[in-house]
Amino acid sequence: MQKYWPPLSFNTSRPEPLILKRTLIGIECRASNDNPQAIGAIWQRFMAEQLAAQIPNRSGGNLIAIYCDYDGDHTEPYTFFLGCTVNDASDLPSEFTIRTLPAGRYVQRHAAGEMPAALVTAWRDIWTSDLDRAYDSSFEIHDPTSPQAVDIFVGVA
Repeated sequence: MQKYWPPLSFNTSRPEPLILKRTLIGIECRASNDNPQAIGAIWQRFMAEQLAAQIPNRSGGNLIAIYCDYDGDHTEPYTFFLGCTVNDASDLPSEFTIRTLPAGRYVQRHAAGEMPAALVTAWRDIWTSDLDRAYDSSFEIHDPTSPQAVDIFVGVA
């Protein structure tokens, strides 16, 4: 996997990295953990239509999946976004949405193995963990050169 978006900063009193705000362009849908088919449909469309190549002003080659706009906790509906970071979002094609990944503290987890099964297992472990989740946003970094590895960043309070 590539190294992540510098800069990461660390506060010695809290071990979680502070991720700085990022702007992304992509597509999104409402989803829930009880009905994950919507997420699969977004992935299928994104890949089949080669949408990453159509995103202007891309910054790097990674695909970013964001989970945000939670109605509550992980048992409630949320927005799923799939896209790429951009240097400038002023040239937005009509079929895309702009999302801002907020600055915040995130705990990093890693999923490795056959996808999407390894990713689902990692998220199930997160759901049952004692992490003090913020439920404002969490995200995944998908490096197309390492399709069997995904880094997950879980927003924490």
